[in-house]
Amino acid sequence: MLKLYIIEGPSKGKSFDLGEETVSLGRAPENNIQIDDPSISSRHMKLEQKDGRFFVEDLKSTNGTFLNGEMIAPGKPVEVKEGLPIAAGNTLMVLDQAFTVGGTLVHHAVNFPVRKRKAKGTIYYKDRPMTNPKNLQLLYNISNVLMESIEVNDVLEKLMEYLFDCLKRIDRGAILIYDDATGKLSELIAKSREDKVGTSMDYSRSIVDRVIRTAKPLSMADTSKEEEVNLSDSIETLKIRSVMCVPLISRGNMHGVIYVDSLNAPHGFRKEDLYLLVGLSSPAAVAIENALLYANQEKIVESRTKTLRRTEQKLRKSEARFRAIFDNMKTGVVVYEVEKGGNKFTLVDLNHSAQKIEHIRKEDALGKEVRDIFPEYESLGLLKVFKRVWESGESEHVDPVFFEGRKQSGWREYDVYRLPSGEIVTLFSDLTRRKRAEEEQRVLQERFLNAQKLESVGRLAGGVAHNFRNILQAILGNMEFLEMVYEDMPEIRDAVKNIDTSITKGVDLVNSLLQFSKAGTDFKPVVTDLSQVIQETYGIVERLFDKKIRVTVQVEKDLFMKGNRSLLSQVFMNLFTNARDAMPGGGRLIVEARKEGDEILAVVSDTGFGMDKETLNQIFDPFFTGKEVGQGTGLGLSTVHGIVEEHRGKIAVSSSPGKGTTFKIRFPLAKEMADTSEETKKHIISGNGQKILVVDDEPGSLAALVGMTESLGYKVAGVSRSVEAMETYKEFQPDAVLMDRNMPGMDGISCIREIMRLDQNARIVIVSGYESSGPNGIDKDVKKMIMGYLTKPCGLEDLSQVLSGILET
Repeated sequence: MLKLYIIEGPSKGKSFDLGEETVSLGRAPENNIQIDDPSISSRHMKLEQKDGRFFVEDLKSTNGTFLNGEMIAPGKPVEVKEGLPIAAGNTLMVLDQAFTVGGTLVHHAVNFPVRKRKAKGTIYYKDRPMTNPKNLQLLYNISNVLMESIEVNDVLEKLMEYLFDCLKRIDRGAILIYDDATGKLSELIAKSREDKVGTSMDYSRSIVDRVIRTAKPLSMADTSKEEEVNLSDSIETLKIRSVMCVPLISRGNMHGVIYVDSLNAPHGFRKEDLYLLVGLSSPAAVAIENALLYANQEKIVESRTKTLRRTEQKLRKSEARFRAIFDNMKTGVVVYEVEKGGNKFTLVDLNHSAQKIEHIRKEDALGKEVRDIFPEYESLGLLKVFKRVWESGESEHVDPVFFEGRKQSGWREYDVYRLPSGEIVTLFSDLTRRKRAEEEQRVLQERFLNAQKLESVGRLAGGVAHNFRNILQAILGNMEFLEMVYEDMPEIRDAVKNIDTSITKGVDLVNSLLQFSKAGTDFKPVVTDLSQVIQETYGIVERLFDKKIRVTVQVEKDLFMKGNRSLLSQVFMNLFTNARDAMPGGGRLIVEARKEGDEILAVVSDTGFGMDKETLNQIFDPFFTGKEVGQGTGLGLSTVHGIVEEHRGKIAVSSSPGKGTTFKIRFPLAKEMADTSEETKKHIISGNGQKILVVDDEPGSLAALVGMTESLGYKVAGVSRSVEAMETYKEFQPDAVLMDRNMPGMDGISCIREIMRLDQNARIVIVSGYESSGPNGIDKDVKKMIMGYLTKPCGLEDLSQVLSGILET
């Protein structure tokens, strides 16, 4: 009956009967054969007998099971014959009928499953005779030593050292590597007894080629007795008397050969030497393959990047290397042990980055449950993710979430995995800086878009202002003509006064539009009574309020401040209309204004819808509106905020949903009071028949300017095109020119340049709907060519004084 003999390891010398069909072996007591070896798994392998044959199967052990030096695949039974070594951890065992220290073991021929065609007529041994157990144990020890190193040079040097120590008859030895793709052989290492390692040597290429082709070991005990057909010229030339060559085969692939020879005496090698060399070739092939794979992998990793962390490699890695990678990763890593069916996760490890990101110390966190360290994980849904990953084994990615911890908060992005050990590992990154940068970029982009919108509004405002001023110019010119002609008629005087008031409001409206769009010049503040502004503004919008809205106005008198009456009116116009829109079903509007110390406090409050905190934070942003599409521009409160700041004031708002809104505005109180005396009489300077050329493409504006100039006692010629102006200037030879700026064809500035070429002493005044300064102003070169600038609408007094001034020059 076959027995299992332990020939190396903690249970060395023991033997076990194999009477049952299936025998399990492992460290746990429930196994048929219990081996007290820490390197063996609890249930490591099993031996199964079928029809008189034995099969060994690895039970997914940690360190694997090796048969004849090659690892067998877990879960796949492999036949094992008498005498073949079986290695499990640090334990070496063999199947045999009888085993003694001085006895022998019967080994069958080694089968090399290589992808090569079969040999035809080559010399090779077919059956492995009995191998000395001492050599068997030596093979096992050598295999272990070779497997301990993954440096190719280290492996080769040790292998050559063992060859020369074990085979005393060797004169020379070499290890050759075969490239299956190119068919080329290359020498990895060579040695002779006299020379050091590294000496290149000549060898029998025919012997090596034959072994590679047949995938069988070859031995010639005495080359002088071999048939000539089996010899090559190199054997005779090199005077080789004995030679052995065995293939290096691993995982079914031919990797090369071990070649040794003797030059001095025939019969240099015994059969036992060939058996030992064959036995050594299998672990040597695995060790060399592993070493070469490692060297190649190391080159690939190094070529990609030196800064990337090294993850799991195909070859075994030391704990020190793993710890270095783990601790130097920039990504935070936390490992949890799973308990209670996936309902408890205990922290068992974390790297330096995790400690830094979350501001925790490793010694304070180890051994604690995840809810104690990161209680926020439950509300973020991470504990459910942990359980799903643990149950399914499928990794999950958690999109960026805002993590608000007790010691640290910010944006985190998680990846959750299940390790082969059943532990859960989380990899997470701190995205706070990136998110902050993205938010800053978004804000900048919004500001840029708003600036573009404001720029467009500014251009539109400038064009509207220009056209509106031309209209006002026509009205003002005709109004002043009526005032001069019918000044003795009271009813005409009253009508003219009303028209003049309307023109003033129109001018203020244009200036307000330009002020909002920043297209106009800075306004010049004058002392204004804010109480009058509020009363007048309410008087304008009062009729727009629904009867269901009760309005209370409590305003003190003589609230003097420095400002622009039109702009201030715009502030309260916006606040009143917003309050009305917030109370479609009725409510109450309270308007108050009073002195508080050296300030004026104005309060506008309503009982409307109110606003939440998020809306309050945006109401002064340009183009933000809480109204439905098409019912609000989003510019009202932005304009209010800008006007208040320009008046050196402050605005604050308080509101809550369903409880209405209150605006509080504070302005500095003026030290002096407004001048309420009646306006002084206009100072108009008449002409003395001088010739004036008026150029304007707007018929109404042209007629008004011509009429006003004639009423001042000048001879006037009026034209509507620049080309006509050139011809008229030559014929009429005016003493002064009133020139519009924007005209079709040749514009006013170009026309001025042409006139200056004709007459360097020409006296020219620009009369335009555009301001002389600001975005639509004129440059220094144009200012040097002209003698005055009037912004439409210009009155008779301003016109007379400018003309008088330039004609006296």
